[in-house]
Amino acid sequence: MANEALAAALKAADPQAEVHFSDYLAYLNWIQRGVVQWPYLAWLRWYPSGYRWFYRWTNRPGEPQVITNSFSWAGAARMERDLARLRPNLVVSSFIAPVSLAGAVRERRSKSFFNALIVTDYEAHRHWARPEADLFLVATDQVKSELVALGMDAAKIAVTGIPISPRYADLAQHKETKAELRLRLGLEPDIPVILLSAGAKGIYHSYDRVVDLLSHLPLPVQVLLLAGSEASAGPVQTGPVRLHRYGFTELFPEFLAASDLVLGKAGGLTVSEACSLGIPMLIYDPIPGQEEGNAAFLEKVGAAIWPRNLPTLRAQLLALLGSPERLAQMAEAARSLGRPQAASEAAKLLVVAVEGLSSQKTPQRILEGGV
Repeated sequence: MANEALAAALKAADPQAEVHFSDYLAYLNWIQRGVVQWPYLAWLRWYPSGYRWFYRWTNRPGEPQVITNSFSWAGAARMERDLARLRPNLVVSSFIAPVSLAGAVRERRSKSFFNALIVTDYEAHRHWARPEADLFLVATDQVKSELVALGMDAAKIAVTGIPISPRYADLAQHKETKAELRLRLGLEPDIPVILLSAGAKGIYHSYDRVVDLLSHLPLPVQVLLLAGSEASAGPVQTGPVRLHRYGFTELFPEFLAASDLVLGKAGGLTVSEACSLGIPMLIYDPIPGQEEGNAAFLEKVGAAIWPRNLPTLRAQLLALLGSPERLAQMAEAARSLGRPQAASEAAKLLVVAVEGLSSQKTPQRILEGGV
C-alpha cells in the first residue's frame, strides 16, 4: 500500500516520527459506509459499465455538488477525535475524501497541520482536485498538468511517483539476475513467466476467463496466480503451461521482478510497482474509470498493450511471447516511467514541509488515512 510505503520512508527520514494509520471508512457511520462502499463493490462485480458511467458523469463541471460537499462532513466527529488525541503535524491521505475532511476539520477547529494527498492514479479525475490539500504527490507530469487544468496550484504539486515499498528500489538494482531470482523462487529459469494482476482484494471481473485462456496456451509458460486465488500445494501442469497458485504472499515484489509480463488489471499501485522494475503490461478488462485511464496512458507511452476482447488478448499475448525484441522495447518504456524511490522522495518533501510549519523542531506525529 502507498501509505505503508510512505510511512516506512518517513520513519527512515525522521526516526523520531510517530506514524499512526486510520481507515477513512471507520470514521463513517454504518449508513454512510454502506453508501460509499457497497455500490462500488456491486458495480465491480455485476455491472462494471455502471461504474464507468458514474465515473464519467462525476468527471464534469456540472456534477451534483452533493457528492463533493459530503467529503467535508461525513465522518467529521470521529476524525476530530483522532486529531484531538494525536495532535499530528502531518496528515497524509491516499484517497479523496479524507484529505477534504481533514482540511474541513482543520478550518473549523483552527488546527495546525500539513495536509497532503497521494494521487494513486495515472489520470486525474476532477475529484482528485482538492483545494484543501497543501501538497499533491503525483505519478507523472501529465497528472500534474491535469490537476493544474482543474484549478490546482502547480507549486503545490510534486511529481514523486506513487510511493511503493523500498523492496522495489532494491530489486531495481538487479543484484540478482532474473534467472537467479526465478531459481530462488522455485521457478524454471528459462521459461517465460506471466504474473496475473487481479488486485489486492481479488476483485477481477474476468479472472476465470483469463486463467482459462492462460491454461490453454500452446507455448511453455509459467503463470503466477497470487491475490484472487487460493494457494495450492504445488504447480499444476496443463499441457505446456505450468500454473503456480500462491494466493496472498509477502514475496509479491520478488515474483513481479521475476516476471516477463504482467497481465490483467491496471491499478495505480500495481502499475507503479511494475514500472519500477521495467515489467511491461498486457491489460485486459481494467476497472472502468480510473484503471481505464491508467491503461490508456501506459498504452500511449508504449509500456502496455490494452486488447479489448479475449481473442485479441490471446493473439497479442502469443505475439509478445514470440517477440523478445518487442517485450524488451515495452520493458524499457515501462522502466522510463518507474520511480522506485518514490516513497523516499515524497518523505523528504513532507519532512521539510512539516518543519517549515514551525521554527521549533518537535517530534513529528503523522496520521495516514486511506481506505
